[in-house]
Amino acid sequence: MIRFPEGLLGFAGYKNFALIEEEEESVFKWLQSIDEVELAFVVIPPSLFKKEYLPALTVEELSQIDLKEVSEALILVIVTIPGDDPASMTANLQGPILINKVTLTGRQFISRNEVHSVREKILESATVEMS
Repeated sequence: MIRFPEGLLGFAGYKNFALIEEEEESVFKWLQSIDEVELAFVVIPPSLFKKEYLPALTVEELSQIDLKEVSEALILVIVTIPGDDPASMTANLQGPILINKVTLTGRQFISRNEVHSVREKILESATVEMS
């Protein structure tokens, strides 16, 4: 179980989540609320489509989940997949979720890096990264 003491942005009342891997081959995972079965988010490590992604966070922010550096965390971003056009799925690079891998405490932050988009097109970014 991953504990989010502050909840996620817009979902402050939900503090306990599980990270579920539905299929071994899939890069996507589910961040499933333990408190509310109907609440789950599709997440992905941003490094899979943005190799150099690093959220801009302060030392004080990182200390909120007992981290000294961003590299110590499991970093995930929430994915939005439109039902009518899955190929245009986007990821929220502006609101990364960091999880302390030792304490299993997490927090969603706001990245101070202005180039990080709330709706980063995953397939377009992955294509650019590969070329």
